Amino acid sequence: MDLTAAARKVNETGYGYIASWALLTACEQRLFDRLPASSADLTDTYPDPDLVDTWLHVLAEQGFVEQKEATWQMPESMERLLVGDNSYADYLGGQILQQMAPRMTLGVGETNVLADVLLDPDSRVGYEGWFADAAEAEAYQASQYAGSLGPAKAIAASLPSPDGRVLDLGGGWGAVARSIVKHHDVDVDVVDLGAVVDSAPPVNDRVSFVSGNALDSATWPTDTNGVQYDGAVLSYLFSSIPGDTHEPLLDDLVERDVRWIAIHDFMVGSGAHAAAWSLQHAVFVPDHRSRSVDELSSMLDDRGSEVEQSSTVVDEMTTLVIGCRS
Repeated sequence: MDLTAAARKVNETGYGYIASWALLTACEQRLFDRLPASSADLTDTYPDPDLVDTWLHVLAEQGFVEQKEATWQMPESMERLLVGDNSYADYLGGQILQQMAPRMTLGVGETNVLADVLLDPDSRVGYEGWFADAAEAEAYQASQYAGSLGPAKAIAASLPSPDGRVLDLGGGWGAVARSIVKHHDVDVDVVDLGAVVDSAPPVNDRVSFVSGNALDSATWPTDTNGVQYDGAVLSYLFSSIPGDTHEPLLDDLVERDVRWIAIHDFMVGSGAHAAAWSLQHAVFVPDHRSRSVDELSSMLDDRGSEVEQSSTVVDEMTTLVIGCRS
């Protein structure tokens, strides 16, 4: 087995629980009994159509449903198995989800968070709520940093050769920033929440950590400080912030006259695990919006950035889209 096949097998096994969780919740909620339908048809029960679409994209990647235009429907074989009283959905959503899975995972009595947020999207607290606990923030960043070192090298190698300083928004402990410094020999500013940058491990003076908010350009280093950015990196940022902030954030970067913007994230339709990871973020990020490569390319194009490349970074999971202004 070569390295690529080995990595794929690890991911298939390690992240398979997300697809299982999506299926078991669909069975518990009797979702399949309501198809064919669009996500908008289901808002009487699930108020956030984008969250429902993300859920269904995960199920589609596994072959349980398929989408034709805006309508989700089931292949005949899946319908025979999972629709109606006394179907296999009763067993999966009942004994497996409600009895067996809790005993193997969170313990008896824990709630199904996916079901909770599907029914009440406003219950999500987001990363700011999660990272209000400094210990939680540090534990998350430590594991995220370790998991990002490999992809960071691929991202850095794919960037346009920077003519100057780079802005890394929501860059955590600077895995991508450190790789950019090493690969391109330029300075990088990482902007992230105070609890994150305060716990970041030491690095050389080519990487600067700025306590701020990636969504608030007033907290970024400014032109009056003698800072002009050639490019900006947004790695895993769009999946971690409300969807209605995506375009204003791009507008802020254009206003700062950055030459290129690199967006790295889980993008629905771009791999077997991409929608699953989007769903995992969607259960706690308020107003989460799952984006496709085409959507992001269009957003960049609307702001005068020609998409120079779209490439896989983590097999079956993440994609890098780079837009460059002339």
